[in-house]
Amino acid sequence: MERTDIYLELVMAQPLLLTPIVGFILAFFLVPQEKRLFLTIMLVVPWLTVARSAGLGPIAAAAKLSSGGAFLLIAYAAMVHPAPKRNIPGILWLYPVMAFFWIFLIAGVDERMVAIVLRVQWLLVTLAAISLLRTINSYEDFMRIINALTIGCIITLMLPISALVLNPTESFLRGMGRFQPYGANSNQIGMLFALSAPLIGYAMITWKRISLRPFLMFLIAMIIGMALLTASRMTALAIAMTLTPILLVLTKRPVVTIVGVVVVAGGLSWVMSMAEDTSMARFGSLESQRTELWGYYLRDVFTRRPLFGLLGTSGESFFRSNIVGQHPHSAWFNLMYHGGVFLLIPMWILVGYSAFSGYKIWKLRHHLGGNPLLYSVMCMLLLAMYVQGCFNQVVYWPTYTWSFFHVLLAGLFITMWREIRIGNIDYALPSVYDDYEEGEEEYEEEFRDYTNDGAVLT
Repeated sequence: MERTDIYLELVMAQPLLLTPIVGFILAFFLVPQEKRLFLTIMLVVPWLTVARSAGLGPIAAAAKLSSGGAFLLIAYAAMVHPAPKRNIPGILWLYPVMAFFWIFLIAGVDERMVAIVLRVQWLLVTLAAISLLRTINSYEDFMRIINALTIGCIITLMLPISALVLNPTESFLRGMGRFQPYGANSNQIGMLFALSAPLIGYAMITWKRISLRPFLMFLIAMIIGMALLTASRMTALAIAMTLTPILLVLTKRPVVTIVGVVVVAGGLSWVMSMAEDTSMARFGSLESQRTELWGYYLRDVFTRRPLFGLLGTSGESFFRSNIVGQHPHSAWFNLMYHGGVFLLIPMWILVGYSAFSGYKIWKLRHHLGGNPLLYSVMCMLLLAMYVQGCFNQVVYWPTYTWSFFHVLLAGLFITMWREIRIGNIDYALPSVYDDYEEGEEEYEEEFRDYTNDGAVLT
């Protein structure tokens, strides 16, 4: 039985488990309207991480099944947020439209109730992301979201760190040596580390309180160490990709680099002392059963139902093909399994267009409002999300901050590129403060364009 199914039965049998969640929602309405959005974005990270931590018992069940409520609160807070609402390109409505059809595509599976709950939650994720996107009229609006997520990540990291400190022997999967704090799956908790690394790395460089930098450096060391302890190669790759722009910037600041190396080396050494040899051995091999699984899906599953996937079928599993016996370990293969090319092609269009838009934004980052480094980090993060999606389904799964931020980030790049394409570059993401931080442009010297001097499209 899937963990989601167990949680659903537990909460249905003991509905009082949802009392703390209901209490929080009631308290939410006591918060001033202009502060609700920041609060909900900040709290969504710990909320969804607790939901992944089965070792926390009933509270994890309640958090998992109420994760859709977190996105409802974000959508509501965004709609009532006292600010002008931005017009967005019509193509972005493909996210909720396809999420809606997705519910019907999987309606005949064996785990019908669980499947419908998860797909409805994904619909809420897309609606929340679009509602939040409409509040982003300036660079400062986007930075409020980034700062809220960063603080949420810092708070949430205390959960796996506490597991490592308080009960290290029980925090590893027996026989495999993979880090699983409070029972969270190693690959799943890895998404917290992959999201936290670039956000905290960017905060380390740009937050004005210098006294926080050693603490943030230590957190980055802990993130890298815990990510390695999960033995998830895709998590390690995502962190390496997203930290690259930040590391290149730090090479221009020798003092910060030296201090950072000392702090990170100390923290990393302590974390890695917890590792077992069996976990680290995975990084020395590129062998994987995924390619073999993909072959089975291509040959034995997709050829039978290429157009609409599971639509109209019965007796199939939502999580894996009965023929193969394992889930496809790929977001794109999972789309094809659930909905065939009917689901896959629209989502691929969004992937391609958002990646193209992100690249264009990166090329023109020095002509946009705010810090050019942020655009480099965010573009690399979106790319990492899509690369990581080749090897698991997280990017379209509704119980991760990673997947929610993916829709928001993709939508923001597409929206900004529309403004640039029609000649409104000044409205793509303007900054309220032209001199947002004196001397900050030196952070991106190594990223400057060498062709056409970064000419703006007209």
